[in-house]
Amino acid sequence: MKKAKFMKAKLVILGLVSAFGLQPSVLLHAATTIDAACHYGYGANLGWLDWRGDTANGAVIGEYVCSGYLYPANVGWINLGSGSPTNGIQYQNLSAGDFGVNQDGQGNLRGYAWGANIGWINFEATGAAKVDLLTGKFSGYAYSANCGWISLSNAVACVQTDTLRSGPLAPNGLPVAWLLTYFSTTNVNPNADPDHDGQSNAQEYLAGTNPTNAADALGITSFERNVPAANYSQLTWSSQPTRFYAVQYRSALDSGSTWADCGTFTSPGVSSTGFYDSNDQRFYRIRAYRPLQP
Repeated sequence: MKKAKFMKAKLVILGLVSAFGLQPSVLLHAATTIDAACHYGYGANLGWLDWRGDTANGAVIGEYVCSGYLYPANVGWINLGSGSPTNGIQYQNLSAGDFGVNQDGQGNLRGYAWGANIGWINFEATGAAKVDLLTGKFSGYAYSANCGWISLSNAVACVQTDTLRSGPLAPNGLPVAWLLTYFSTTNVNPNADPDHDGQSNAQEYLAGTNPTNAADALGITSFERNVPAANYSQLTWSSQPTRFYAVQYRSALDSGSTWADCGTFTSPGVSSTGFYDSNDQRFYRIRAYRPLQP
């Protein structure tokens, strides 16, 4: 049994890679994020609810908030929120001017929608309304005091989002909601490292970590080779429940070698893995993925 050392000649463990760039073009989206083939919920007292609406006004599911409209033919449009919460981050649902359905980063949908003909619709813990961060498929229920439970997906109904929108971007390319959450301003240098943990603000956003807390950063925390068997490696890293991860490797750090996945995970928040690898010349890193990115 032996424990690998960082920067050993035959093995280098590289801490992380978060994602590949922030593109201003992410603002250019279709009007709805809901999948064209999977967009109907169902309420026993309402009938079918079309989450794509008329496409131009359909539901938009975001990293922080939802917006747009559902359309049940029997009761008319249902508003998920304006997409512009008063605090710039999430709806507080304390007034008629600041209501809507929030997404908590782990896929849970919580808050209130509004239908002029049926009143408030509650997305609450009891109904467990949720978006699967891997597939985008909805589950659970919303509740209308006037119309009862509304199913987001069941044996015959299916609602799915293709992406999670980041929301409005600041001129620096980072989401306004994320900047306000951690800095209370959008005037932030994406390349700065205010907590001095070796990760820039942009990298911290992509990794889902706190840019003002040096103890919260994506990185490999341990690596062991030949444990518990020959050529078997065990790797652990710091993780977030809002991100997916892949272990990547390459044979050399030169232009003739590229990174390749040696393990990807279909559940968010995975923080360890074990794998066989007979080549002790490889370099390793962890890549973090934001869920449901186009």
